[in-house]
Amino acid sequence: MIWVEGDAGSGKTALVRQAMSGLSAEVRVLQAAADELSADVEFAVVEQLAAIRGRSGFAAGLELLAHIGAAEDSGPVVVVVEDLHWADAASRQALLTLARRLDQDRVLLILTSRPGARPDGWDRFRLDSARCASVSIGPLSVAEVAALARAVGVPLGPGGAERLHRHTKGHPLYARTLLAELDSAQLAAGGDLPVPRSLASTIVATLTNLPKPARELASALAVLNQRVPLTVAGQVAGTTDAAMALEHLLPTGFARWLPREQGTPVELTHPLFRMAIYDDLSPTFRRRYHLAAAALADAPTALEHRVAAADGPDDDLAAALADAARDRQRGGALSSAAAYFLRASGLSTSLMDRALYLLRGVELLLLDQQVSAAATFQVQVDACPGGARRSLVLGLLAWSKGDAAAAEGHLSAAAASASPEEHDVLAGALVQLAMVVFTAGDGDRTVDLATRALGLGPLDSELEQRAWSALALGEGMRAGAPAGLDRLAERLPRPPEQVSVSDAGLLTTRGTLRFYASHTTAAIADLRGAARMSRDATSVPALPRTHIHLAQLLFAQGDWDEAMIQARVGLSLVENEAHLWIEAQAYAALGTILASRGEWDSATGHTASARRAATALGTAEMVFTACYLEASIARARSDPRGVVEALGILAAEPRTIPMLSSLAWWSVLIEALIDLGDLEAGQRHLEGLAAGTRVRRLDFEARLAGHRARLAAARGKPSEAQRQFNRAIELFGADDPVLDRAITHRAFGRLLAASGDRRGAAAQLRMAYELLAPAGAAPFLQGIEADLTATGTGPGRRRSYEGRSSVRLTDRQHEVAVLAARGLTNREIADRLYLSEKAVEYHLGHVFGKLGLRSRRELREHPAVMPSR
Repeated sequence: MIWVEGDAGSGKTALVRQAMSGLSAEVRVLQAAADELSADVEFAVVEQLAAIRGRSGFAAGLELLAHIGAAEDSGPVVVVVEDLHWADAASRQALLTLARRLDQDRVLLILTSRPGARPDGWDRFRLDSARCASVSIGPLSVAEVAALARAVGVPLGPGGAERLHRHTKGHPLYARTLLAELDSAQLAAGGDLPVPRSLASTIVATLTNLPKPARELASALAVLNQRVPLTVAGQVAGTTDAAMALEHLLPTGFARWLPREQGTPVELTHPLFRMAIYDDLSPTFRRRYHLAAAALADAPTALEHRVAAADGPDDDLAAALADAARDRQRGGALSSAAAYFLRASGLSTSLMDRALYLLRGVELLLLDQQVSAAATFQVQVDACPGGARRSLVLGLLAWSKGDAAAAEGHLSAAAASASPEEHDVLAGALVQLAMVVFTAGDGDRTVDLATRALGLGPLDSELEQRAWSALALGEGMRAGAPAGLDRLAERLPRPPEQVSVSDAGLLTTRGTLRFYASHTTAAIADLRGAARMSRDATSVPALPRTHIHLAQLLFAQGDWDEAMIQARVGLSLVENEAHLWIEAQAYAALGTILASRGEWDSATGHTASARRAATALGTAEMVFTACYLEASIARARSDPRGVVEALGILAAEPRTIPMLSSLAWWSVLIEALIDLGDLEAGQRHLEGLAAGTRVRRLDFEARLAGHRARLAAARGKPSEAQRQFNRAIELFGADDPVLDRAITHRAFGRLLAASGDRRGAAAQLRMAYELLAPAGAAPFLQGIEADLTATGTGPGRRRSYEGRSSVRLTDRQHEVAVLAARGLTNREIADRLYLSEKAVEYHLGHVFGKLGLRSRRELREHPAVMPSR
């Protein structure tokens, strides 16, 4: 990507056009430009590039990626977007999604912008030199001013170039304008140049010498601020002969006419020309032109012109803006709705209406995840008259800053003071308050608040989903994940393939509850379904969490290759953004997998990143994440003491363990205590785990039987141990973690070997080996191989788990290869990784080339692919 930055008139557009003129015919160019009038119209920029259906910035970005990928079929593609600083928020997010997902595509993205980045991710992306080349355009030097003069046929001596440079301060457009207006003698004369010192004055002075119709046409074009048919410009200008007016205007270079295009459109050639002409209009003329433009424009643009024509408070216009905001909100265009409410606030004469519109606008910014933009209105919100809506917005602002105590206070006040007419305020306060108390671990209050919200009557779709999510999660917090699933089944009874896109958020909630309920297979199905829906959903705030939970579940299931893929995808969705929860969980998942494969150096780097993010957050969930990561590393290193040190604090007081917990970590702790020979502590924690799973309705019977077997073996009771081992193996299912299953088989094999049953021992040890070999669990497999050797046998058909190939694939190549080896099509791989099909083809081609393969069937058995390196 190339980011071209410079002040207005610095030559950004000229530079890009010059670059485009040198492209070969096979290069396809897609162009779009933002403008002030469309700054609040969602997807106004993106829709110039392609027709899109997606209603979220993320979904639109993926759709744009697919469209551009299809365009690559006929050759390289250059996408040019000018004036990104004016682009609507949805288009900016969509373009950022596109930029992040471009990967080995034959696509060059060129963006132009003025200095001063918005806090929406672009500022950090463009500073990444590995992905973005920045071009900063500054003032011309004296030599460059002289070269510009020669290029336009006005040669200057050294003194003339110096004088022009000093006068214009090297501003390219200003210098070019003067070169067009003055002859060589004037430019070479001694003393000051005989023209005004500001570009605006120069432009206005030039227009003054034109006939009145030409001046009026220029003024109309400045007000319209976009390319329009000449007849429309003439109507706004009020001239009866627009063609003659244009005839006089064109020689100035201020306007451009495109007679070969439909409607013979006309426009001003540069924003600085527009600003100078517009700023010189008197209030009366400005109002007249804007009202004339409003009469000819579509509804959204007409509103913009009416706002610009307002010469003071206008309650009718404020009401129209508020109505438009409500329409936008109903359609899911939260960013645009917020902008209209905020504009309405500035036009109303009523103190109460001004406050209402301001608060509605800030509330919508927060719901649209525009936290930084909403925070800029903190002072105005504080100054609003007291009331339920003000308390609601203050609560949302406090929550966005992580101040849970202040958020709870404000939201409680909003719920207590809301009038019967403020149905939406009461519902919003109750739902948000439910989530606040849920994070504090208070399931009873969460359920009560969510129930109250749902009992208020019909809620809008987004709020209704949030209320049901809070209700189900609250039920899980007070009675365990299965209880939360039972409650959610009242609202979402269908399998994932039958769930509508509008319920994608609830599907994520169900997947999360199934994750905590240890319903691994069903949770994966739900979360995969939610991820598929991301391309069509109105918003996808939980999408990164979806991928992180998928990574955790796939690790438990033994699919460590895709677990790594999902963790990386989740991390990539929030790159350049400060989402510490996602970063901590993603790095923890990656660190756990790498350590479990014995890749200690790589694991150490991810572990340090996870620790930093967890320390920055300091929440109970992050403390658990850090502890479990430490325990996983210690487990892979066969260091039971390290496991106990990491997890012991979590089980020190069982009554404090949240009800919404999978308790899988407790099983790891018991395993370590038995390995240390602390059988009394192991028994005590085993009883605690059994009681904890009963009250939470979690199916841990196989794991509990395995622990009882190992305790019996350690106490010298081989018959009891063998009985419990057999029971555990009989009960094990796909939802039980593969590591727990393999470790149980290994322990049983060692018991049988000690009793002299070498054949039975070898059978159990091979089962353990076969469970872990596809995952590449090197540290665990090494121990199992040693045990097999001790029985006088080997692992049978050896499935090497380290150094499987000397060929090194990149992370992305490996991800594509893994999914291709599983039979996914290029389209399915692209959807899974949020890439274009062209990028998938590129990576797959390199995989085949590096590995010397010709077909996907060969790929499935290649050691570089299965398992991950």
